[in-house]
Parts: sequence; structure tokens; C-alpha cells
Amino acid sequence: MSILNNSKPDIERLESEKKIKDLIKALLEGDQDTSWKAAHALGRIKDKNSVIPLIKLLETENSDIRLNAALSLGRIGDPEAVDPLINLLKDEKWYVRWHAAEALGNIADARAVEPLLELLSDTKVRNEAIVGLGKIGDKRAIKPLIEALKDPDSTFRSAAEESLGLIGDYEAVPPLIEALKDEDISVRRHAAGALAKIGDEKALEPLKEASKDRRWYIRLQMEEAINEILAKNEGKK
Repeated sequence: MSILNNSKPDIERLESEKKIKDLIKALLEGDQDTSWKAAHALGRIKDKNSVIPLIKLLETENSDIRLNAALSLGRIGDPEAVDPLINLLKDEKWYVRWHAAEALGNIADARAVEPLLELLSDTKVRNEAIVGLGKIGDKRAIKPLIEALKDPDSTFRSAAEESLGLIGDYEAVPPLIEALKDEDISVRRHAAGALAKIGDEKALEPLKEASKDRRWYIRLQMEEAINEILAKNEGKK
């Protein structure tokens, strides 16, 4: 007898018992609430047998279900989901596009680089797209990320810095050093964090200068970045 005939399935129990087939059935045949919960459960379990059913849900009419299917596919991390998620970057709902970008960043497949770069013109989703590019770590993103450091939006500049730190290429060092003078505190702190990840000793003097800030938490951030760079380069000697 179907688990859906008389009452809603107990998704928490099915998840704890890892009943993948029953969760997939709930995903595909349940009402919106059931399908939503099943998608999350399958994403947490990360069983690859659920990848194809979740991909099918990316085409459903319900935007919340599309969103949660994308989220779960990102958690599972199977490359088979990359092309369907790239298609979802054109979804009419911005929050679906957001989670598709997030999922592609988590899967970190280089096929997503160009589509995510195109998404940098989408003001609703571009912050998540730029974070995804950092997670993928492909050098094709470096120049667009450096260009993003000139954007009027400080949160976008900070996100670009974080991604440049994740990619870790020395080409980003000069513009990140310049960003240590940014008018926005968060941007300066993210620049320091990115420079610490890259580990180039050229950043030491600019970080020392930035550490003269009157605010203790800015000084602390700069000092931590200095110490991290010193530690990284000590290991190379």
C-alpha cells in the first residue's frame, strides 16, 4: 500500500531510516508540503539515487519545489545536475535563480563558470553568482571579479573579494591591496581576508598600514591577516 494513500508520510522517520525509495515517492507524488520536506531530506542524506528524481522536479510549475530541488541537488553535489541547474539560471523567479547559482557553486563544476559570469548582470542574484564563481575556483572569473571591486554596491565588492581569496591567484593582489582603503569597513575586512588566503608577502606592508585604524576590530582583522601570510610563507622556506 502506498505510503501516501491515507495520510502524509512521516518524512523525519523516513529520513532517519534512510528510506530513499519512499522519500523519492513522497517527493514525486506528495503534495507541495510533502514534496518540499522530502527534497530537503534527500539533500541531507545525499544519496545519488535521488539525483534524477530531483532533476525532474526542476521543471515543475511550483517555484518553491523547483527551489528546494535545486538546493538539494547542490547538497548532493552530483555533476549530472549541472546542465539542468544551468538551465534553471534563466528561471522567471529570482529566488529560484539564486538557489540554482548556489547549487552550482556547491557542485563546483567548471561548466557553470560562463553561465554564472552572465548572471553578474542580474542584480537580484549576482551576489550568489559571484560567490559560486569563487567556490568553483576557475581563473576565467578573475578579471570579472576584479572589475566587480569597482561596483557601487559594497556587499557586491565584499563578495567579489571573498571569491578572489578562494581562487587565490596573485593577479588579484594589487586590486585587493587598493581595496584596503575602501570607505566601507566590511569591504576592507574582506580584502584583508582575501589577501590572507592568497598569502602574498607584498600585502604585508599595506596590511600594517591598514592596521593603524582607530577601531580595534579592524586592527585585529589586519593583524590576523598579517600573521596568516607570515605563517604561510614561513612554511615555504
